[in-house]
Amino acid sequence: MFKFMIQSCLLIALQSSALFAQDKKTKETESAIDSISIIENVEQLDEIVVTGQFAPRSLKASVYKINVIGSEKIERKASSDIQSLLNTELGIRMSNDMALGETRFELMGMSGNNIKVLMDGVPIIERGDNKQSLSQIDINTVERIEIVEGPMSVAYGSDALAGVINIITKKPARSSEKNLYEIGIKLREESAGSEYGIFGEDKGVHRENVSGNWAHKGGFSAAAGINRNVSGGWTGDKTGRERQWQPKKQYLTNSALGYMNNKLNLALRFDYVDETIFTPINPLIGNPNEIVDRNFESSRITGQLQADWKLNSNISLNLASSYQNLERRTKTVITNTNTGEKWLSLEESSQDISSNRTVFLRTTAIFKPFKTLSFQPGAEYQRDEAGGDRIKGKPEISDVSFFVSAEYNPFGWMNIRPGVRSIFNSVYKSPPFIPALNTKFALNRDLDLRLSYARGFRAPTLRELYFSFHNANHNIDGNTDLKAEYSENFTGSFVWRIINNENIRLTSTLSGFYNHFKDRITIVPDENDPTHNIYDNLSRYKTTGGTLENALMLGKFQATINYSHIGRYNAYVEDESYSDRDLEQFRFSPEISSSLSYFWEKTRINFSLFYKYTGARKEYATNSNNELTLMGYEAFHWADFTIDKKFGKYLRLEGGIKNLFNITTITNSAGGGHGSTGTSVFIGCGRSFFLGLQVKINN
Repeated sequence: MFKFMIQSCLLIALQSSALFAQDKKTKETESAIDSISIIENVEQLDEIVVTGQFAPRSLKASVYKINVIGSEKIERKASSDIQSLLNTELGIRMSNDMALGETRFELMGMSGNNIKVLMDGVPIIERGDNKQSLSQIDINTVERIEIVEGPMSVAYGSDALAGVINIITKKPARSSEKNLYEIGIKLREESAGSEYGIFGEDKGVHRENVSGNWAHKGGFSAAAGINRNVSGGWTGDKTGRERQWQPKKQYLTNSALGYMNNKLNLALRFDYVDETIFTPINPLIGNPNEIVDRNFESSRITGQLQADWKLNSNISLNLASSYQNLERRTKTVITNTNTGEKWLSLEESSQDISSNRTVFLRTTAIFKPFKTLSFQPGAEYQRDEAGGDRIKGKPEISDVSFFVSAEYNPFGWMNIRPGVRSIFNSVYKSPPFIPALNTKFALNRDLDLRLSYARGFRAPTLRELYFSFHNANHNIDGNTDLKAEYSENFTGSFVWRIINNENIRLTSTLSGFYNHFKDRITIVPDENDPTHNIYDNLSRYKTTGGTLENALMLGKFQATINYSHIGRYNAYVEDESYSDRDLEQFRFSPEISSSLSYFWEKTRINFSLFYKYTGARKEYATNSNNELTLMGYEAFHWADFTIDKKFGKYLRLEGGIKNLFNITTITNSAGGGHGSTGTSVFIGCGRSFFLGLQVKINN
């Protein structure tokens, strides 16, 4: 059936190409544009970045080392969600919780609340340590993603100890000469391993998207879109009604209004997510006529208002604000298959409602008194509220921050950026100042050196303070005695543009980092009851490592090959009980990522291969016999192959194979969890095939 679908779509695409065929000159122009885009994607020197910047600037000029996943790469990778877009990026590790629809996310050896996810520079609310938001953002609205590794607490406040991921959305094209519009329709069909059904929703993955935007020549603009994602899940090694990858139905809607002139830029955006994860459970032994269905129902409302006002050539103001409301309900229903009668389960934790609300406001100014010196003072306010059956009471926490950064360019080849932030938290006493110093030196035209030092601060979240969850599988509590986290980070990177001409471009980047965390918050067994887990502070934790990244452009061919070596601190090295053992201070884990792309100019087809080797991650822990041993995840390989072709001006066809190595689970000797089966951790549903068709009509 899937083969039939591919053949049918290919036939439609070939027929449509005749309708949208352009004259030879137009095709040659478009082909040249495609080639230029590929070159820019490899070089990335002219890529404009905004994360942590006073104003948009080229990636080459930024004092931060920023990994940019641009629109060209998003198209070539043909990802259907943020997770699949990031899963082959160097330094990023992810594992999926298939029961709850969440992603455990790691950057620079740190995870959870130490990574701040932003949308257009505004923090995105999460229920806990895991990143549920990554699966609840419509990737069709994403223009690019900027990843900054290392503490960004001066620029973005608490929770940014390991770095930030800034998801930047698309904006309507504008013209002062005429009104512009664009209407887009995208259809995508994908198998879940070998499971697929074209006419039903119980097998495979089915995605449809409709979007449109309009921009008036006078400066007004509007946009709207809706995305429907339906997944039948994946059976895996389950039997009966149960699934290893749970079925999911998701609706993502967005709308935006804007106005822009020479001095003012206003943007209002509204996003709404409605998601249901369906968990069918086999009948209990002795009750074959009673089936159990557990649903996880989520709704997420996000409203943003942003404004940029340029008073004159030396002074400008920026405002960013948002209101977010995330609600999650667990609903368990029992059905008698003989009578059709339904009733709610009365088992512990079978029914639950949780809510999280956030109000956020940031205002900054940019003042440039001299050509070589500029300042960015600012203030920020954030209030978080939480409630639900698993949260004690109705707690809230808020903080007010004041910060200032400066950029000093005494010479054309030197850029120095100091910064400091003061945080006043309603629950925790924060340090008087959180400093940061970033520097960039252009040693010559082809050599850049970046060095930085930064401190980080993170107050415990409401979940870490007030969480309470007890049933047959969970026994965990928050801890109101938690201390705030602190960190110190040293980072350096060296960029060498080895060859840089019209035909060949070869760039190599070597970087290293060292993080020292104090009072890191994590989940540990209770000293008085090993079956009871609590949130607690670790007095000391460290991560260190380095990366080597290489990019080559040779005509219409481009390639990257990157390597990282990240070490995590072994706390047992300080334990006198194991002084007789030769323990390493850091346990290192390697990663290799690579991509190959070729643009066949004659046919306007892009071929792309993305690969990542995720090395084994083993750390010391005590087993059931209280013996110290290495436990953790085994290594695995992942690869995706994609093809995309444009037919004329309006039509684009994409297809490919995901998970070429047919990975489903990997062994976790440290134990299981929601996203695991026994001692196996779910990675993917095996080798899958996809085909997508996109139509864009514009003027």
